[in-house]
Amino acid sequence: MSGLSGPFLIVHDIGHVRDAVAIAREHGRPVTLISAPGAAASMGADVFNRMIDAGRAENPDTDISAVIDCGADPGQAMQALRMGCKNLRLNAEESVLRKLRDMTDGIVLDARPIAAYDMAGGTHDLAAWLEGSADK
Repeated sequence: MSGLSGPFLIVHDIGHVRDAVAIAREHGRPVTLISAPGAAASMGADVFNRMIDAGRAENPDTDISAVIDCGADPGQAMQALRMGCKNLRLNAEESVLRKLRDMTDGIVLDARPIAAYDMAGGTHDLAAWLEGSADK
């Protein structure tokens, strides 16, 4: 994922953001927070941005990138761009992804699987996962 620093962590709520960033900070690692699948529609880009902004405000010395998952809805991707999201994930044809890439200076990912730790599974082994992550 050119332009995004691993490890990649899937976050579902503000608690996940805080835990993910705190553990990444403890390990001196940059982190990319990816929303839950379809979060652009379920939680909305504004809520996602506010969670990420809170994580950045609480950890100003940690390099935090964020990607909002827009499912298969290009309309949600457009809304996310309007709400200030730079990095998107969308399950769409390459022609649609290319158009979105032309509209942002961020990253637009397709729906291919990402080696990411899902915070919904708890944080009991996140530190070990970070240490073993291939994206060091």
